[in-house]
Amino acid sequence: MPNPKLLLISYVFPPAGGVAVLRALSLAKYLPSFGNEVHVLTAANPAVPVQDPGLLRHVPPRVHVHRCFTPELPFYFRKKLWNWFAGGRNSADKGGQSRPATGGLESGVSALVKKILCPDPQVLWVPFARRRAAQIIAKYGIDAVIATAPPFSVFLTGVALKRRFPHIRLVSDFRDEWLRFYLADFEFLNNEYTRRRAEAIERETIECSDLVVAVTGSSLSEIRRRYPEQPDAKFLLLPNGFDAQLFAGFTPRPHGASKIVVVYLGTVYKTSSPASYLDALDRLPGEIRSCFETRFVGRIAESESATMKQRRSSIRLLGFLPQEQAIRQAEEADYLLLIMNNDFMLPGKLFDYLATGKPILAIAPPGGEIGRILKETGAGWCVDPGDHAGIQAALLRAYAHARRASAGLLRPDAQAIRRYERKRLAGELDAAVRNLLKNSARIERPQAATASPEPLPWAQMQSRR
Repeated sequence: MPNPKLLLISYVFPPAGGVAVLRALSLAKYLPSFGNEVHVLTAANPAVPVQDPGLLRHVPPRVHVHRCFTPELPFYFRKKLWNWFAGGRNSADKGGQSRPATGGLESGVSALVKKILCPDPQVLWVPFARRRAAQIIAKYGIDAVIATAPPFSVFLTGVALKRRFPHIRLVSDFRDEWLRFYLADFEFLNNEYTRRRAEAIERETIECSDLVVAVTGSSLSEIRRRYPEQPDAKFLLLPNGFDAQLFAGFTPRPHGASKIVVVYLGTVYKTSSPASYLDALDRLPGEIRSCFETRFVGRIAESESATMKQRRSSIRLLGFLPQEQAIRQAEEADYLLLIMNNDFMLPGKLFDYLATGKPILAIAPPGGEIGRILKETGAGWCVDPGDHAGIQAALLRAYAHARRASAGLLRPDAQAIRRYERKRLAGELDAAVRNLLKNSARIERPQAATASPEPLPWAQMQSRR
């Protein structure tokens, strides 16, 4: 069979920055090396908090990147409105004072906005993405569409394309567990109307997809539990990973400080709250506590900003840094800090941590996804967020080893870690897509079109939602 022509649909893509772009970027980077012709459709002006233009260097020249407009507000302006509409009974204003429950006109407007921006605010991009994707499919003779989410509204585009072009194979990539985790942890989305709509979209997506991909075993099991009538062959576990090329020159180096440097990379939000770690650190004897410096590299969600204040230990908030600068911070770290307060999520940065070879201190349920990976690779310790004594014991152990400059603190399993190289994982997806195309009914690739297909009417789009 000829090499597949793939269309990867991802709302975020470089020069947008942050961990959300890395899976789509890695697929765009490595799928061509297996002979695929890769097209990427992304938003031209996504409402994202950070930019990292340096990531564009990792996009191969032969990858076709298509960008189309989204009528969204810029991220921070949208976030202010989001916080206002999500405010409810005890939302705090700028001065820290709680405002009363919304009522009357305000409550009605809030409900209306949440319905319009359902299942997420990025739904405004959907009609534009559908139209542009249809043009790309017709022009280039696309064989398979890979829709990666969140935002989960991207699945609306994938399903619409599958119905319009039945010959394509549809791959739906769940980077997060939607119904159990995502809706519960993002307040704007945590309402009954959005949940019902999300349940309907997810079911439609699973039923229309030729392949459903999840990044953790827990997420995959959760989806399978909801759709037991679907065949096992439709589901694939494809974890996140690390780019070995990016860490080829990684060189641990002295940080020049007299303290033990603990580095946290990534956004701090409710599910990754460092409160238990900082509380345990504050309770250590002063002569030990003063030896630690914790550096947070990334955005701090408003809900967690108060957690950082009035601490007895040394904290440095470095804000978002481009990937290359963040890696330099990891090079200086004595320990890398990972925090997750539930047992079924697996932050993408864990795999970057594994690539560094630095010891990992994870504050997460030991029996969960993070604990499983650390046990498998031998790359760090995992302590439950509620085990305050255990966190203190881990810090004391880290202190003792750092002061002795002990070799052999941990013995990571290099072979187990290599399992998570992004190129290997892209190869697994390539094999799965080729298998779909091989085993499906004979597909005649459409002739390249010279004229763009007509867009779906807006009313028709809405009737399908």
